[in-house]
Amino acid sequence: MANPRAERLRAMLAAEGLDAVVLTHPHDVRYATGYHSVLERWTQMEPFAGAIVFADPAKPVTLVIPEANVGIVAVLNRARADACTYDEIRTFDMLNFCEVSRYVDPDRKGSRLAEDAMSVAGAIRGECQPDVAAAITRALADHGLSGGRIGFDEHRVSAAVARQVPHTYVDALDFMMRVRVVKTQEELARYRKVGTMADRVIAHAGSLLHEGADWNDVQAGICDFMVRNGVIPVDEGAMLFGGAYDQDEFIPDLFRTSGGRTLRRGDIVILETQGVLDGFWIDINRTAVIGKPSDDYQRLHDILRDAFLLMADQLRPGVSTNSLPAIGYEHLKAKGVATPEKLLVVAHGIGLMPLEIPLAYPAAGLAGVKQGFVMEEDMLISLDSLFFGAKLGPCHMENVYAITASGAEPMYAAPLELIVADAPARVAEPA
Repeated sequence: MANPRAERLRAMLAAEGLDAVVLTHPHDVRYATGYHSVLERWTQMEPFAGAIVFADPAKPVTLVIPEANVGIVAVLNRARADACTYDEIRTFDMLNFCEVSRYVDPDRKGSRLAEDAMSVAGAIRGECQPDVAAAITRALADHGLSGGRIGFDEHRVSAAVARQVPHTYVDALDFMMRVRVVKTQEELARYRKVGTMADRVIAHAGSLLHEGADWNDVQAGICDFMVRNGVIPVDEGAMLFGGAYDQDEFIPDLFRTSGGRTLRRGDIVILETQGVLDGFWIDINRTAVIGKPSDDYQRLHDILRDAFLLMADQLRPGVSTNSLPAIGYEHLKAKGVATPEKLLVVAHGIGLMPLEIPLAYPAAGLAGVKQGFVMEEDMLISLDSLFFGAKLGPCHMENVYAITASGAEPMYAAPLELIVADAPARVAEPA
């Protein structure tokens, strides 16, 4: 089956002088093959799956999974024909699940899933190995990679493989970020659907806000809506910002707080809803106010919105993300906003992770903003503009854009306007 992500990976392997890359981080395995399961959400230290992509196009894209999970591949591809792509499968035992599953149950009737799993089983090569490292080792040996230059996204796997397949180890974490940050056309098409859902989620979040609403109930309502629409929330609250600090103080931009305080007229609420749909992150941010905002606060929001649009206009190939904060700062300063230095601007890639920054590790410190990176066509860039001003209160907004030859294509259609919750509780959109 055609896999444009694997084709991009192969092309970049050749450019890096790598013979292959061995992937066991769940995001990298999903990128290369589309494979994923609930087991990866256990966040175990040891991987439950792997993928091998060779620079030589004559060699197969290899998926490495527990033998008992072969049926999961069939399930993934029933949802979408190209959801999981590979040329061969290597299997290993996971605990004793695989050992137990090999016994034939005479009382179990045949099923469509069993038939589909058997068709997938036709791609299995070699014997089932005792663990994931052994399965990877066997595949590399069978395809003649002894003495090769191989990238690994997990050094322990390289160390285990080296006992039988000597090779030159290359750390592939930064490499994989550079591969993944530029999207294929298939990925961009998928993210447009993610954007449509993000618009629904932020609209639903706004519909739950009203004077007297309990903040924890608002978060639970957003989380429920997301789950019922196939979105995995970032956590039990579904949002990054906002929450009550105590009974008297509501801090709108404090990370993931909770408390029993109800919303009051004049409260500012930061709605940054985050979650995963079809493997891609929703990351949309809008500001709301309970009751009619003051003229001064409305003006502040509009100034920030205009600064945001000026920055978004510079999202194009060849432009460095490090040039954007100054654009926003200068606009706020020109409009007389107090302490324009309190404007935080971050432009980052987004996809299988909420922060994809194609810089050498560690990239999530100041380098991610101060150094920045040059945008390329087909990147997905999230532009995050957060003003932490104290006089009137905070004001935040964020959108995701696809970088095209002619500029930025917004992935979200939700208006960049202040959300005003100035009415009694509304009937929420059905799930």
